[in-house]
Amino acid sequence: MKRLSSTISLLALAIASPALADTSAADLWAEWQAQAEATGQTMSAEVSETGTGLTLTNVTTRYADETLSTNGVIEQIDLIENPDGTVSVALSELYTLTLTFEIDEGAPPANIELLVRHENLDIQISGDAGARVYTYAADQISLHEGRLWGGDGEPPEVNLEMIISDLASTYNITGTDPETMRFSTSATAGGMSMELDVAPANASGRFKTGLHIGAMTSSSEGTLLSLTSMNQFDSTLPEGFELSGTTTYGPLNFEIMFEERTEAFSATYSNDGGSIGMSISPSAMAYDVAASGANAHIEGTELPVPVELSVGSSELALSFPLAAGDTPQDMGLRLGVQDFVVGESLLSMVDPASALPRDPMSLLLDTTGQVQLFMDLVNINPEELTGPPGELRAVTVNELSLSVGGAALTGTADFSFAPNQMIPMPVGAAELELSGGNALLDALIAGGLLPNEQGAFIRGAANVFARPGAAPDTLETTVEFGADGSITANGIPLQ
Repeated sequence: MKRLSSTISLLALAIASPALADTSAADLWAEWQAQAEATGQTMSAEVSETGTGLTLTNVTTRYADETLSTNGVIEQIDLIENPDGTVSVALSELYTLTLTFEIDEGAPPANIELLVRHENLDIQISGDAGARVYTYAADQISLHEGRLWGGDGEPPEVNLEMIISDLASTYNITGTDPETMRFSTSATAGGMSMELDVAPANASGRFKTGLHIGAMTSSSEGTLLSLTSMNQFDSTLPEGFELSGTTTYGPLNFEIMFEERTEAFSATYSNDGGSIGMSISPSAMAYDVAASGANAHIEGTELPVPVELSVGSSELALSFPLAAGDTPQDMGLRLGVQDFVVGESLLSMVDPASALPRDPMSLLLDTTGQVQLFMDLVNINPEELTGPPGELRAVTVNELSLSVGGAALTGTADFSFAPNQMIPMPVGAAELELSGGNALLDALIAGGLLPNEQGAFIRGAANVFARPGAAPDTLETTVEFGADGSITANGIPLQ
């Protein structure tokens, strides 16, 4: 991931850096170099003046750390000062990026060359310094493999193609100090496709993968230094780091395949579209992802039968504080999986008699709570820990819903946790209701999946610790956790 982040950062600098420019070509070039330096890179070129601005030839960006070095080259960039005060930026069709890294200690470094091309890329810059706006559009941006050399042995045969089509984006930049400059973006793309085929040299086997995504829209904001320095931090966030963004996408298809002499594996995944959102700063983080109409198919020599799965919709949302505080801070978790279906080939191995209902399974868990942090999580050194970094203060289950095999469990809960507990002990209550439980138990017994004696024990225990509900085949219970450590279900002590 660190190497990938380096690549993304350098590509962004080479293509999107015009957003940092003033309407003077000379000032623009100076700002590009300053921005590169601020992010640990160097940028150089042969500069010549023209009647309308500057021409930069052999434009080179370099970056290096202890594990990776990169070298990006664009043959020519023309900075054209327009009569209306804007600047147009024209790039050569080809941008070459070379990544150099060590695979095995003591072996020669390995080198991967990536070739980035564009079709009809148009970049326009406007606005004053400190309040800059730039827009760019392209019919296509493509990434292909170049040369591979070095390392210990002959490099593999690699075929790579990634294409983004109908790209349009607007960047807004505020501030002039690279350490504090902020950005906001909005972008659309007609779609993206990626194909990768790898065959090891002098060995049997092949690895293939492909990804195709429909129309996409995205927006993001934060400090510019955060965007360009993602590849430079490991366990801690740089000072002033702040990023947030959302992306929605159309239908997605993904496939992967591996084969060699005696083994083979393949998997496909598709969905009807979804969204991804995230935000992170030294004080808090949040993440949410959702998709609809998902289908997966997996098979391989190690699997007895193909595995088929489908999900009507799914979502995961998480928010959590990262900075220490004098008072408890909010957190949240929402997990939802609706209409989850397992293929018959796998179910028949567990339930060959089809005794269990094949109803789709669903889960929804919506919780909020509070946690008190005693130290910043992003700067924790595990070797210096003398106690837990924080303590749980409260958890509320706003909604719980689980349905499987024709039975459904629903409930809510509200718990608090006292300070200074080695093992958090809740105080509060949970309200639970189970419908269709007896019918599911009968099906398990009829299918031979549960011995009759164990079924009778479960049925008897449920009738002790729960009470009949208003509808047929329903049970209700209240599970209470006392401040003295007591636990009761339906008034019956559990401990």
